[in-house]
Amino acid sequence: MGNKPSCPMYGTNKVSAAAETRVVEVGAAGAGAGGAGKDNKIKTSKYTLLTFLPKNLAEQFRRIVNFYFLIVTVIAIVIDSPVSPYTSIAPLSFMVLVTALKQGYEDWLRHKADNQVNKQIVEIIHKGAVREVATAAVAPGSLVRVRRGGAVPADLVLLCAAGDGRCHVTTANLDGETNLKTLRVPPPLVGYTPDILPQGMRIEVPNPVADLYTFYGRLEIPGRDTQRLSTDNLMLRGSRVKNTEWAIGCAVYTGEETKLALNSRYTANKFSSCELAVNSFLGFFIIMLCLEIVISYALKIRFELKNPGHQSYLGPQTAWPPTPSAVMQDLFSFLLLYYYIIPMSLYVTIELYKFIGALFIGWDEDLRCKETGRYAVANTSDLNEELGQIEVLFSDKTGTLTKNLMVFKACSINGHIYEERDNKLYETCGFEEAEDMFKTDIKFFFTILALCHSVQISNEEMKRLSAKLSLRSNQLISFFQKKSKIMSANGFANGNTISTNGISNNENSSTGKVEYQASSPDEKALVEAADRFGITFLGEDGNNLVLGIADETELYERLQVIEFTSERKRMSVVLKDKDGKIWLFCKGAESSVLPLCRNNEVIDITNRDITTFANKGLRTLAIAYREIPQEEYDIVTDGLKRVDARQDAASLQQVSSQYRLLERELTLLGATAVEDCLQEDVADTLASLRRAGLRIWVLTGDKVETAINVAQSCAHISENDTRIYLINIEDDTKLQAQLDECKQTVNAPDYRDVTLIVDGTSMAQILDTTYAPQFVDISLKCHAVLCCRLSPIQKAKIVRLIKHSPSRPITAAIGDGANDISMIQEAHVGFGIFGKEGHQAARSADFGFTKFSMIKKIILVMGHWYYQRLATLIHYFFYKNLVFGNLMLFYQFHSAFSTQSIFDSMYLTLYNLVFSSVPCLVLSVTEQRWPPELLMKQPSYYKTVSRNRLMTWRCFGSWCGAAVYHSLLVYALSMLAFRHLVVSADGKTIDLW
Repeated sequence: MGNKPSCPMYGTNKVSAAAETRVVEVGAAGAGAGGAGKDNKIKTSKYTLLTFLPKNLAEQFRRIVNFYFLIVTVIAIVIDSPVSPYTSIAPLSFMVLVTALKQGYEDWLRHKADNQVNKQIVEIIHKGAVREVATAAVAPGSLVRVRRGGAVPADLVLLCAAGDGRCHVTTANLDGETNLKTLRVPPPLVGYTPDILPQGMRIEVPNPVADLYTFYGRLEIPGRDTQRLSTDNLMLRGSRVKNTEWAIGCAVYTGEETKLALNSRYTANKFSSCELAVNSFLGFFIIMLCLEIVISYALKIRFELKNPGHQSYLGPQTAWPPTPSAVMQDLFSFLLLYYYIIPMSLYVTIELYKFIGALFIGWDEDLRCKETGRYAVANTSDLNEELGQIEVLFSDKTGTLTKNLMVFKACSINGHIYEERDNKLYETCGFEEAEDMFKTDIKFFFTILALCHSVQISNEEMKRLSAKLSLRSNQLISFFQKKSKIMSANGFANGNTISTNGISNNENSSTGKVEYQASSPDEKALVEAADRFGITFLGEDGNNLVLGIADETELYERLQVIEFTSERKRMSVVLKDKDGKIWLFCKGAESSVLPLCRNNEVIDITNRDITTFANKGLRTLAIAYREIPQEEYDIVTDGLKRVDARQDAASLQQVSSQYRLLERELTLLGATAVEDCLQEDVADTLASLRRAGLRIWVLTGDKVETAINVAQSCAHISENDTRIYLINIEDDTKLQAQLDECKQTVNAPDYRDVTLIVDGTSMAQILDTTYAPQFVDISLKCHAVLCCRLSPIQKAKIVRLIKHSPSRPITAAIGDGANDISMIQEAHVGFGIFGKEGHQAARSADFGFTKFSMIKKIILVMGHWYYQRLATLIHYFFYKNLVFGNLMLFYQFHSAFSTQSIFDSMYLTLYNLVFSSVPCLVLSVTEQRWPPELLMKQPSYYKTVSRNRLMTWRCFGSWCGAAVYHSLLVYALSMLAFRHLVVSADGKTIDLW
């Protein structure tokens, strides 16, 4: 990335040809433009003083239970009610009031936060004058100056910056990444100051989208060529300027159109299995209520017809046939007596229970990272109980099962393997050959590693390093001075070494520390490796990349950057060296780079070495290069200039075609191998989850050999398993044959643990054809599944495929990177790891924590507890209300179905709100059927609650049966205790009247 044309999403994220764009006049909007400063106002609040009451009430009564009780309350007021209307009004009013106060307080906090943001002071440059205005006054076209440490108030296209045209920002508020990101001024504007910026500039941008990493546009400068704009030129609202004195940008997206606001919008709720069961149980109780009302009315009519005039004290007898008003009076009266079987405060209590449960997750000391002090977080409390229902767990590998702490271990250069051990580089060939190779290839190899990347260091660091470059010892010469013959761990003989005792990346600033910032741990590890072997990346000087080699500084002019994407799986840079030669350096997955290379002999050897590295569980990247003739490069640049700067599908395809002219006939130089160590207790965690009945899938973008090795290391798969492979299948006939063979294996009489291993190529064929059902049937019978070389979208499609399979299993997905978000959000339950590549996954997930091993307690203990507690709470509510309602029903047999209440109105009012709800809530929060130690040691206990075992109709029926039995017992004992034979001291009988 530099002052260069770039295609950040080359080959991906195609924009529709019909996509709409907008044009922003640079500097046209001044302070207060845009409707009294409303353009950039952020509004997260839902209510105002005028709309709070009607809007909140409307939202609350959308819930069917609240609406039901509202209807009952209205009926109690309208008819001659057998009970006081206050028995309905008071509980409903209390619930509505409590909910309104809670939501009102939360909205007041949002108003407070909105005002704090909208009233922050920013600097706007309009007609050469600097004015301080509120953030809300920024409008599209406003020129905004942001100083060091300041927050960016809108999405700005960077036009001017102090220094060399670069601006460093942090985006922790957006994606959680704490590393510095470097933004750049468009090349024609480098060196300009605010007072001499060209007039009449226009910026064309597409309509806003939420994706933080997608932005295309073009800058029109009078008298200049149109400049392409990308994410390298966009300062996002919410980011902060670092290591740059000031930066000036033109606002292109403001207010609700900024990427920060678009990513803060509400997403659809996920619903748990318990919620679906509750709706079914409520439906059953409503049907039962209707039957009780109808039967009671029929018995009332029957009694009156058989005993005419017998109950004169009850008022005039119902005429026969009864009038419609009399029928409605009786039916509604029975409704008011029996409606208590519907648990009024169930949903309120469930929400309170879930809220408290989410707090417990954040307070749990076992889920706190000792290194960072970070606690686990529950981004939603709606799915606590679903933790106890997981059947299939999809896991990313890198950064999830592994630490994402990359360490350079080895490399292959022109068919020769070199391994770093004890800060020395061992090679396998004889010394003389190594000496010749070193002069021509090894230095070139590490030079490419030091140039082909997106790693950054700060401006201050670069200046300091440039001044202290002389302290670098000549490590290249020392290679030839050290001729020790040391055996390596793999039996390499005649191992010549390069000492790595030069400037360390871990030294403090006083001794010359090189502090690299990288969003990719792989890239950082490779740049640090180049530094250890004498080729130090010293940063950027304008459009030049600066390298420190021995006692000298070398500059490379950066001409083009073709960025890495998950579809391309490679990154290329085009550079011009001091001799004027133009080079293309390429780094990426061997499946993407090797087909572009021409030296077949080296390809075969390097491919063999890559397989060797992968079998050791190392992550590999292929390194290739090409010298580009000046004439050929000029043709490509002319072609790029002719491409319309609009970022529609046609223009992006043209850009891709031009870049493909550069990325061809490459010369393969070698490959790198870095190690990503396993996280603590991964093997034990996976084994425990499998004993709990979970089926585990590992989805990774790594090559097959690397994935298999890591899967064996973490005990995901065993060497004793029967393995079936679906690798590199692109033909339907071959795919069908392989699936038939797999089906025979899993259905064999001597069927035992089977591991399915499938790659992205075969998976693409499966997902795009009618073979998906066969694949699902096979995979769900396997002991373990390992999917390799997958793209992020393939991960999400696999989760969706299993989630919607005939058995409808409850799925969970866990990952640590932005590329895992689609998979995490697709699953029923999403887990995010606070990773080294950022916190996007953890923030987008339902639950976030720092280590994979923590999922063991979250699922086995908290999942068990929360599901059992909620199931008990739900059944308890229906039980207590059925007991209470049955007493009303039974009493009608002793009161001639005259719609008399057995309870005092105050008792009716307090029963649901206080007498029974509080004990249920306390029980649900504190109940521990089994201690956590036992649940951790005996994962099989998880099976006692999985598959919604406690929310079945059989279980519900047992609670209802107990309720009927207990209500009969209570009523019978009460009637016996208060019969008319019992006389008090004053001579009166103890009865209702």
